[in-house]
Amino acid sequence: MPHIVAERPAAPAGAARARPGRRRRWHRWFVLPALALGILACLAVLATGALNSSPAARSAAAVAPGGTGVVRVLASTGQVRAGPSFGELNGIADGLGWVWVTGGDGRQNHILYAMDPATARVIGRVELPSRVVINPNDVAIGGGAVWAAVGASVYRVEPPSALSGAAAATPAFAALPPGGVIGDLVVDAGALWVSDTTSGKVYRFAASTGRLEAVIPVGRTAAAMAVGDGGVWVADVETHTVSRISVPDNRVSSVLTFPGPPNHIAATGNGVWVTDGTGAVAAALNRDRGQIVTVPVGTGPTGLAAAGDTVWVASTASGTLSQIDARRPAVVATVRVGARPYAVAADRQGAWVAVLGQPVMDSPSPASVSQLPAWLLRLCGAS
Repeated sequence: MPHIVAERPAAPAGAARARPGRRRRWHRWFVLPALALGILACLAVLATGALNSSPAARSAAAVAPGGTGVVRVLASTGQVRAGPSFGELNGIADGLGWVWVTGGDGRQNHILYAMDPATARVIGRVELPSRVVINPNDVAIGGGAVWAAVGASVYRVEPPSALSGAAAATPAFAALPPGGVIGDLVVDAGALWVSDTTSGKVYRFAASTGRLEAVIPVGRTAAAMAVGDGGVWVADVETHTVSRISVPDNRVSSVLTFPGPPNHIAATGNGVWVTDGTGAVAAALNRDRGQIVTVPVGTGPTGLAAAGDTVWVASTASGTLSQIDARRPAVVATVRVGARPYAVAADRQGAWVAVLGQPVMDSPSPASVSQLPAWLLRLCGAS
């Protein structure tokens, strides 16, 4: 290892012998406090996340190491903020002033959680009558209530019940015929729409009473649904089609065909968006429904949600969340949110993402790496 030698004029021999102790004491009183201040500064930097505040180096601070959790992604900055941890996660929805999450606890109970969006803290929970979470899209908001699917049954939960810690949601508000399995549920035009994956039908129930109003065949299967363009959109995975149900007529008015199986659907003002398992999002736009526009996103797109002209896509394999401007249409931002992001809920400010693996977040800090002194970066191991 090379040695650095500081060359300086030699002091007179007499002077060197006169004050060696005082010089050593002077260095000790200067160096030790400076080193202590440097260590404290480094610890402060690490604690605030300043070393990871630049867009190119997002922090990987775990919310729940090895577990599941919810993160918040801000549309304006792309910042990822930590949310609560859960034993199990399945669905997520945003509405009525709260964020709603379905999942389970340590005893394998099926739970509907209410989360405060301002503090990202769980403030209420309702036990659903099942110990197994089997429905892929099992929570929806509308008509002043939260709707949770359990097997072939739908339960209605009003916010006061969830926030007061009601023990259980019983009895069922509506149910499919025996043998049915709910693929998705949405609320529109005073009605609760429920898809049956086994029969390829959609059931329309009155949102106020639970009375069955119509049964609409849509294809071989009926899974993910979305509301938009004056209709209810329903995916048929086997035939790679999405059918539009006319709300006034209770019948299929048009059918769109996509390159791959439409696993998830979202609707914006200018079209219908689906994830089709090809590593992209396909959109049928209003201006030209005969042409399918494909927007590349991360690997294994799963969760899909829209708010206004923004579409959010969670890609499970790549651990990312893509933000799409539906008017262009193109990806305008991509952030890493953790291992296996799954479900997404959106509002005007951003998105909530259910992450099945290890969530990550950005630690907000006014400082950036380039603003810190070089000696502090070296001390903290950042250069």
